[in-house]
Amino acid sequence: MVLVEISLRTKSVELAKLLAAEVTLVSEHLIRDIRCEMINPEDAKQILVTVAKRHSAKLDAIAAADVAYGEDVEASRLADVVAGWTNRIFAAHGDAARIGEHEEREMKAAGLDQTVIDTVRQHLDFYRLQGIYPPPSGRISDLLEERGIPDTKVNFQQAQQLYLRGVSAALLDTRRRWTGIRPDDDALLQAALVADAGAVAPPAHLRPASAPLPARQVPELQQEEDDFDVEDEIEGDDDDLEEPTRGLVEIVERAAGQNIKSDDWTEKTAKQHVALAKLFVRFVGHDNPAKMRQSHISDFKVTLSEMPKNYGKSPRDHVIPLVDILARAKDMPPEQVGLSQGTLNRHMTQMGNIADICKHAGFPFGNFEGVSGLRSKKKGSGRGERGRFSTDELRLLFNLPIWNGCDGEDSRLSPGELTFHDASYWIPMLALYHGPRREEYCGLLVSEVEADAEVPAIRIEPNFVRGLKNADSKRRVPIHPELIRLGFLEYVAALKDIGHVLLFPELRAAAPSTPMGDVFDEAWQDMRVAAIPSAKEDGKVLHSLRHWCNNEMKQVGVAAEIRKDILGHTNADTNEGRYSDAARLRLMAGALAQLPQPTAHLSQFPIRLIERVEKHLAPPTKARKSAP
Repeated sequence: MVLVEISLRTKSVELAKLLAAEVTLVSEHLIRDIRCEMINPEDAKQILVTVAKRHSAKLDAIAAADVAYGEDVEASRLADVVAGWTNRIFAAHGDAARIGEHEEREMKAAGLDQTVIDTVRQHLDFYRLQGIYPPPSGRISDLLEERGIPDTKVNFQQAQQLYLRGVSAALLDTRRRWTGIRPDDDALLQAALVADAGAVAPPAHLRPASAPLPARQVPELQQEEDDFDVEDEIEGDDDDLEEPTRGLVEIVERAAGQNIKSDDWTEKTAKQHVALAKLFVRFVGHDNPAKMRQSHISDFKVTLSEMPKNYGKSPRDHVIPLVDILARAKDMPPEQVGLSQGTLNRHMTQMGNIADICKHAGFPFGNFEGVSGLRSKKKGSGRGERGRFSTDELRLLFNLPIWNGCDGEDSRLSPGELTFHDASYWIPMLALYHGPRREEYCGLLVSEVEADAEVPAIRIEPNFVRGLKNADSKRRVPIHPELIRLGFLEYVAALKDIGHVLLFPELRAAAPSTPMGDVFDEAWQDMRVAAIPSAKEDGKVLHSLRHWCNNEMKQVGVAAEIRKDILGHTNADTNEGRYSDAARLRLMAGALAQLPQPTAHLSQFPIRLIERVEKHLAPPTKARKSAP
């Protein structure tokens, strides 16, 4: 019996007695009507079985077609799992379907990782948006008609639930459909063999004379005891007796949110930790910190060193089995396999952070001995690890048609009469003459350029586009005279006049999660190859411009304290108040003015914006590569 308490919203005892009687009477009528309208258990069972069998047959046909046309079997299996859970949650929740803590816990217990759970969450919205949910009303009415059940509101709702449950059951039967394990085939074979044996009965003189054993003497099958495994039993007992736990990914996500709020982590750092936690969970095959060991982290590092360098570029990398990704790596050239030493060290440091986070959250790893022994030791001083551009090479870069007249917007490297002012024009100069990090200048806002200040400057601070590496990265840097000479302030004014917020709006990708620096990178690669073909082989990258800026200031005697202020490095001798001091800005401007000027030969051209910026055109979606 379930007790239901209802407030009668009165303090009068007499009125309460009257209301209580009326409520009781109405509730009895309501319950009686519901019972009369509910589908009986046998009909409900038949509807569920009918839907599941029909949908299974349909899915078998689709699976056969997928195999025939060479589709990715694992991707198809995963799609069935996602659709199965989507239908299951709709069946349970109806229109208000959502994934809460209970649903997420059940999904993780069923072996789904956080990426798949997030995909199911997206599918709930997608089903509503595309009209996949609710299912066609005619289909539900047909089910009721087949069983001779009145098409009432309550019956329809119950039949819809049964329909969704049947579809879900068929979709989640992936073991039968995608692994080749077909119990139904085995059952058919056994039935056929039994039938054949019965058709050819042995002669009477060969039949056993003894009577069959009484039922109580027939030995029972002891499948559970025969299949007993000590390790499995211990693991099972632990699962049954242990207190409820949070999953690793959930713990890291919570900590990441707190660290962002407290300014201990940037958005980028938080995303890196969460992504690594998800990958580690896929590697170990579960989400329980208590079962994670030091050996898992060590083996994880080995796996990372065997993965393709382009891992993570495709969304499919986050859902297909790691064994398939490693198999792909075996067919790739050696130079395309294995994360760099620096990246591996960063991942190991972050694994140490993740283990610490779990410990302080009250869910420590089962065994953790630290990561210092897993980090590779860097050899030498590190000065020669990344290539540096010479000033002469930079003059070659700025001799390209981008800065001297090109053939058109789509032909920036072909000589012509047109000069466009956009990210390709300004970003290499910003990197060269101010030394910021890639996302710092790619993600600048128009409002962060102080054109009318006593010393024109750029404010580098967290904004809605991107954060900063650390607190010391927040700074003001005077605008170099070369940028002012070539029209940078006029460019900013032109953007402001037509209502732009971003300093380089063309770098905003269709996918909000794509860093603006990634969008610029394609143009950078083209101009680097065109100007200095050996740059890639020599390890000369966009970040090398930042090193050039620092090194050239150092060579002319600029104090380390000033260089750190300009570059946004940690500076224990500088307090925050000095960043806004105009005298301090003049000091930095004097330091920047001592840099060599590889752009001194460039002429100033009238500001010409590219069409996409001028007309506020939406970012283009990346075209899919077609099959050969």
